[in-house]
Amino acid sequence: MHSSRKRPMPWQAAAPVPQHPVGRTRRRFPSASEPAQTPARYRRAFDGAGDRRVTGTRRVNEGIRLPSRGPTSFDRIRRGPLKYGIVGVGVAGIAGPLAIARANEMRNDPTHERQMSVLPEITAPRVLSDHAVGQAWRQARVEAAEVKSTARDEVIQRNVQKYSEYDIPRPLAEDIYDIALQENIDPDVAFGLVRTESAFKNSATSHVGAMGLTQLMPKTAAWLKPGTQPRDLRDQRTNLRIGFKYLNQLMDKYEGDTELALLAYNRGPGTVDRVLKRGGDPDNGYADMVLRNAPAHP
Repeated sequence: MHSSRKRPMPWQAAAPVPQHPVGRTRRRFPSASEPAQTPARYRRAFDGAGDRRVTGTRRVNEGIRLPSRGPTSFDRIRRGPLKYGIVGVGVAGIAGPLAIARANEMRNDPTHERQMSVLPEITAPRVLSDHAVGQAWRQARVEAAEVKSTARDEVIQRNVQKYSEYDIPRPLAEDIYDIALQENIDPDVAFGLVRTESAFKNSATSHVGAMGLTQLMPKTAAWLKPGTQPRDLRDQRTNLRIGFKYLNQLMDKYEGDTELALLAYNRGPGTVDRVLKRGGDPDNGYADMVLRNAPAHP
């Protein structure tokens, strides 16, 4: 005899963890005593989905009343044109004279005019074309060349006047300045060196065979610039270039000490090194002669 009682449905089973065809699993259906709650991702907009004011303790099925947005000013004017229109006209009637008075005050205020005069320079759009950029670059190069030329002329003229008794030709003074800068030598030191060594005479020759403006020994010149012949040292620019190059190497050897470099130029680096190694002072007055009346540099 079969009973007419139907078997309970899966969600009506009292077992906390119902059996699944493929094994144990979590409860897939709510119990009859728990009200159904829609997952947050399935909530509709009017249920409060995504609204922070909706908390987990409030049920969706209880209904959530979100605060409604108030009417705008245009809505009020549209609904009550007589009431709100008159208010708007009144506000405009009060603000109009105030705006006119403020405009007159600003027009008569000189400080305001000065401030407004700057606005076009600040707010005006600046369109830079290739021609404008090129023109500005060329102008900057011209100005830099003028400043450089002015500084060059000042140093040359100062040294020509300082050694006026030697009657230095202008081309020689320019060569001394230009080649000194190319060899990273202070032009004032270069003028003092040439004055001390040869009195600005390219034909000078010492009793030991040193030649030219910087009094170079032919062997030293050939070591500094291979292939240099004694006759090449009679060339003004060649003599200056090799002599200043030698001084620059001595400056590097003595870590920028100008006095030691000049002493090594005169006495030889080997002699200066031996004196320093013994704890002596290699000074023989040569550096003072070269640097005499030279301007101090920071």
